[in-house]
Amino acid sequence: MDIQTEEYRDETNLLDYVNIILKNKILICTIVGIVVVATGIVSLLMAPVYEARAVIAPVSKTGESSGAGALAAQFGISAPASSNMSEIVNLLKTNIVREEVIKKHNLLPVLFKGKNFKNQSEEQRVWAGLRYLEGALKVVPNQKDNSIQVSMQFGDPRIATDIVSYTLIELTDHMSNEARRVADTNKKYLESQVDKTADPFIKTKIYSLIAQQMETSMMAEVKENFAFKVLDPPRVPDRKVKPKRTQMVVISFIVSLFLGIFAAFGREYWKNHRNDLKMLTNGCNK
Repeated sequence: MDIQTEEYRDETNLLDYVNIILKNKILICTIVGIVVVATGIVSLLMAPVYEARAVIAPVSKTGESSGAGALAAQFGISAPASSNMSEIVNLLKTNIVREEVIKKHNLLPVLFKGKNFKNQSEEQRVWAGLRYLEGALKVVPNQKDNSIQVSMQFGDPRIATDIVSYTLIELTDHMSNEARRVADTNKKYLESQVDKTADPFIKTKIYSLIAQQMETSMMAEVKENFAFKVLDPPRVPDRKVKPKRTQMVVISFIVSLFLGIFAAFGREYWKNHRNDLKMLTNGCNK
């Protein structure tokens, strides 16, 4: 008997909830309609955003023998090494490459179209551009495939593609220039050590290291595929990535529906509470 009574109470409570929802269906529909329509209007007013992507991979370079590498370490220099993913990712995320992209390609008027920079110094303008790229230019490494994805989001699909291309160009220039600088410094140092060594075996190894540095410098001069190769070059996107209007409307519908139901129960609670207060007041008056 107790179990049946408990089940009856549960069914009664459930029916009460349904009745409250049906009783306040106009309120719920009004809230849902206002929120969904407002979300739809806002999504239509939002400017479309496109994303251009490129995929690159570090280039592995075969070095010299371990003996040459050990001798190079003895002279305090490092033999040419393969470009690693972490080095490329860190360079892409640093302000060194991004600043070159902004300055060489005059991106400030493009990134901040119509904005007046008259009252700001050159350094402040560059910092504004760096902060913009920090949020819009993404670098995502993929350790499994040994690849790096570079992407840029912008309102103009062609400009987004150009910025990705500019970034890869400046990354290549920076890494090749740095490699040439290090190779030339090492070469000059090794040449100064040749006359200081009487051992013909060591001299041979030094000459080998000098040739290695010259090879590195020449490879860096070529630039193409020096530090990384482009697996998937950036292409002008034909579809926007933002705003996702359908998703926004669906989410707003679900949220507003729960909000409307919550408002309906709140309204019903307030009515019951107000009626209880009236009955209590009337009882006290009597």
